[in-house]
Amino acid sequence: MPKSEVSPPPLQSSKSLESLKPGDRITLPDISCHEAAIGTYVELFDARHPIHTDEAYARKTSFGQRIVHGPFPVAAVLASLGEVFGETLIALTEIGNWRFLRPIPVGAKVPAEMSFLNIDRASGRVRIEVRIFDEARNIAQAGEVGLLLRRAGPKVGVKE
Repeated sequence: MPKSEVSPPPLQSSKSLESLKPGDRITLPDISCHEAAIGTYVELFDARHPIHTDEAYARKTSFGQRIVHGPFPVAAVLASLGEVFGETLIALTEIGNWRFLRPIPVGAKVPAEMSFLNIDRASGRVRIEVRIFDEARNIAQAGEVGLLLRRAGPKVGVKE
């Protein structure tokens, strides 16, 4: 399977758990919804609804064109969290309250961002809101994600 095409993580994403604050925002890598990626998704999940796969059919719908499967950008965002957090990310703990607000056309490259809602430094549990935008920067999808982040260990040679 081809590697997902995402932009390199932004510099601001290298924050430690200890430096995060509720309300902080991080720009996530753009999501590329190109033809090959959608084709791989179709084959992997046998997701062949014609709104996603048949241009002639899709033109006759209210969308007027083929659109990306709703879960495709969600999966791309979740995959990018590993790139954004690196070894700080231990696990995804939940996905909730996901809303599909606008279609994303096949071939689009769309931005995404996250903001921190709750941070429990003792446990490393973090709750974020993720927003995926369409090409016009309207919110296309939004939802909440729970993460378990690694706490920084004590600094070697530093007395506390």
